[in-house]
Amino acid sequence: MSLNPSNDRGWTPVPGEVLSVTGLISLVRALTENTFHDVWLEGEISDLRIPASGHAYFNLSDKNAQLRAVCFRSALRLLDHPPKNGMAVLARGRLSVYEQRGDLQLIVEHMSPVGEGLLRLQLEALKKKLQSEGLFAEERKRPLPAMPRAVAVVTSPTGAAVRDILHVLKRRAPWLDVYVCPARVQGEKAPEEIVRALEDAQEREAVELVIVGRGGGAGEDLSAFNDERVVRAVAGCRVPVISAVGHETDFTLTDFAADKRAPTPSAAAELAARESSHWLALLARSELSLASSMRALTAELREKLTSLDPYRSEPGRVIERRRLRVDRLMETASGALARNFAGLKERFYEARRELGTISPELRLAGASSRLCALEARLHISLERGFSSRKSNLSLLSGSLDKLSPSAVLKRGYAVVVDRSGKIVTDAASQSPGDEVEVSFARGSLGCRVVRVDGT
Repeated sequence: MSLNPSNDRGWTPVPGEVLSVTGLISLVRALTENTFHDVWLEGEISDLRIPASGHAYFNLSDKNAQLRAVCFRSALRLLDHPPKNGMAVLARGRLSVYEQRGDLQLIVEHMSPVGEGLLRLQLEALKKKLQSEGLFAEERKRPLPAMPRAVAVVTSPTGAAVRDILHVLKRRAPWLDVYVCPARVQGEKAPEEIVRALEDAQEREAVELVIVGRGGGAGEDLSAFNDERVVRAVAGCRVPVISAVGHETDFTLTDFAADKRAPTPSAAAELAARESSHWLALLARSELSLASSMRALTAELREKLTSLDPYRSEPGRVIERRRLRVDRLMETASGALARNFAGLKERFYEARRELGTISPELRLAGASSRLCALEARLHISLERGFSSRKSNLSLLSGSLDKLSPSAVLKRGYAVVVDRSGKIVTDAASQSPGDEVEVSFARGSLGCRVVRVDGT
């Protein structure tokens, strides 16, 4: 068997020729390298090995097949992204045969990640960059306000996330002011709109907390929250930020830059507003703590008073001064306790009044009262309208009766009908001898025309 460049297949078998294995493999290698000297191949890296020689050995595979590949150290050093198992790549090289094993292999000269693999690498590079700048550092994260006056929500105004957040905030803290700063949460314009909405939220002086996020979706749908502009805007916000992007298993760079990450939008709303029962319990604990501190202080002062040395000079005056001091401290502590308790009590009643203004029972009672008033007004209006229409009907009925044929006949008029049943309105339509019927208000006459006078 020998090579024949003129042959379309590149070789011509020689009858009876016996080849060695080495000869056949060498021939196959030459044919392969001459035919596939510049190949572009897309596949996934697996079984990657980089021994001490510095060459990379791996398999390139797709759903149905795989091919051995090697990237020599000189080419490997020039790659922008080092190969990793599971990475989808676009490789360029030449096809050859490894003669010792008779394996077909691709000698890779250049290789770059594609698709999701490239996106993951870019995202990881951005994460490392921002992390090195300290944007994700725990020490820069601020605590959430315990009882904020107003909360801004940066999300899509039509998505399920904003409905979930508003529902939870209204249920847990109905007195809380909530500002929705609308923005697209996916698409090319989403990062720009999210940054603008964050700026709008910060311009509202009353806002003490910002929730930014969206509902669940695919990785591509959440890409706006991995945008560097959005991450820097979240990190630079003047008030604490809760990130609530996607579901519990979803993570974006915004989650690392925010002061707090919530697994879902509803959970973010729960972090932003504690229920009224929490504040009532806190008020009760504060009251008990103040009372306990007061008792401890009183006991300590009494113990010091009783430990005074009775043999000191003028012990009576010392005891008297101590007692006066105890009394002053008692008055000061009692006054402080009373003021603190009064303040907490006033806040409690104020919160309860605010809750009362939105009570369903009160709102239902007010609505019922307005309904009764409207019903009474409706009855009065209907009676007036009915009376007016009844009077108009009577007038119209009287006018109609005056114009009726029977009323006309009663005034002395008569109706003349010829033999065909038609009403005669013109004397010239009749001839002497024609028979007609004359109807009066009461009864009728059968007549014969004797004379016709025309006008």
